[in-house]
Amino acid sequence: MAVTLFGFEFKRQQPDPDPIPSFTPKENEDGAITVAAGGAYGTYVDLDGTVRTEAELVTKYREMALQPECDAAVDEIVNESISIDEKKIVDINLDTVNISPNIKKIIRDEFQNCLEILDFNKHAYDIYRRWYIDGRLYYHVIVDEKNPKEGIKELRYIDPRKIRKVREVAKKRINAVSATGDAAITKTMNEYFIFNDKGFSYGNKVTGPTTAGLKIAKDSILHVVSGLTDNQGTMVLSYLHKAIKALNQLRTLEDALVIYRLARAPERRIWYIDVGNLPKMKAEQYVRDIM
Repeated sequence: MAVTLFGFEFKRQQPDPDPIPSFTPKENEDGAITVAAGGAYGTYVDLDGTVRTEAELVTKYREMALQPECDAAVDEIVNESISIDEKKIVDINLDTVNISPNIKKIIRDEFQNCLEILDFNKHAYDIYRRWYIDGRLYYHVIVDEKNPKEGIKELRYIDPRKIRKVREVAKKRINAVSATGDAAITKTMNEYFIFNDKGFSYGNKVTGPTTAGLKIAKDSILHVVSGLTDNQGTMVLSYLHKAIKALNQLRTLEDALVIYRLARAPERRIWYIDVGNLPKMKAEQYVRDIM
């Protein structure tokens, strides 16, 4: 038995068993950066030539949400997703969890405590809208280190552009069943979060984000993602990602239409009036008559 509490694990010393051999690594759809154990990391991702990092992607989603058409669509989706007819907006279901009824009761009580800390009945719309637009949510679980038995004191929101999840893995060579040679199995050595209050600084397009930041234990951060990833499976996407192309086309049409209206406006049209060889006085009179 082992007890894990906010990054501290208390258990008996046991030999570390090797994972079941497999030639393909386990898929993780949490958007974490996979690095070699004990090493630093650096990433570079280019989506359609406009987005290189996760922070830029979140900023782009928030800019999209300011568009009136996108804002109205997101409001309608959020309103349809949250039911206000019942007293409980969300509930926890432990029917398929194989634990004792006493532990289930403790989990349900703590779940209600977390809802009260978040004031979920009042801020459910804002929390769900923020998750829907950004595609991810980060909360810092704050406890009293001197008295951890009192439980969670506060759940504080973290800007997703200032924090990243890192997973350290190690590869071990094994003998493959086939005659093609050796295969490698991947084992997760450590998982943690990197937080930088100023956001991750970006140099040129090759180096990507730096590793400067505070290392935080995995149990101290609540991490919820949309479940959508890019074609490489390395970056978490928002549900607004599908609307990027349509929104760009809409903005282009609106800008082109404004230019067309100004350039082809009746007030800007030029009329050529042929006065022939008329004298100056008669020519001006003729132009005034035409006007």
